[in-house]
Amino acid sequence: MKKNLSLDINVIKAYLVHLLTGTGILMSFFSIISILNEDKLLTFVFLVIALFIDVIDGNLARKFNVKKFCPNVDGVMLDSIVDYINYVFIPCIIIYKFNYVPEQFEIILPILILSVSLFSFSYLKIMTENYLYIGFPSIWNVIIIYLSILDLNDWNNLFILVILILLKIIPIKVIHPMRYKNHKRKNSIIAIGLIFVSLILLLNSLSINILNNFKLIFEIIWYVLNAYFITFVMWINLNLKKN
Repeated sequence: MKKNLSLDINVIKAYLVHLLTGTGILMSFFSIISILNEDKLLTFVFLVIALFIDVIDGNLARKFNVKKFCPNVDGVMLDSIVDYINYVFIPCIIIYKFNYVPEQFEIILPILILSVSLFSFSYLKIMTENYLYIGFPSIWNVIIIYLSILDLNDWNNLFILVILILLKIIPIKVIHPMRYKNHKRKNSIIAIGLIFVSLILLLNSLSINILNNFKLIFEIIWYVLNAYFITFVMWINLNLKKN
């Protein structure tokens, strides 16, 4: 009896993790509604919430062994559907709707991002066994958030986005910081902190002056946390080459 009860609890936990992953699609829906209403603030708020969900649901899925206790639901497929919409599709709508690039590129650039990201999502060897991502990852939601925080002009945005598109088709290798087993918990905590700091700076960049005299402090923290992940990826790649 106790064994069956324990099994039932594990099944419930597994389904709850899938439910959490699925709420990301609700954030997609609300984000798109916000875009249609030309509400840039809410668009990004829902996008950041979806990003937070994506950071934590993978760790929870592995912790509660959802593959074992919920074998009839393909968590990878579920996560990929939500990720493509939140990481690729919605950022492309934002680029078009909110004038992130010069007018003559508002159509062609999202088309390029959608196309190259679609093939990277469907490419079976896009990630190696040791969680090396081939090409620049499709984290266009993060890029759009960062461009909003940096508040660059549309030509500078275009230059950055084109460089990143080119990096997607060049076979560079980028480690997945939250999947590298020796630093997984630490990197997840730092990523959550980075999302929080990014959200505060993003809100501030959208004319909501919530930082006042603390803006510089948050900017320094933001740069330091980003520098950590960049350094971490470079360090891992160097170690892999030595081995």
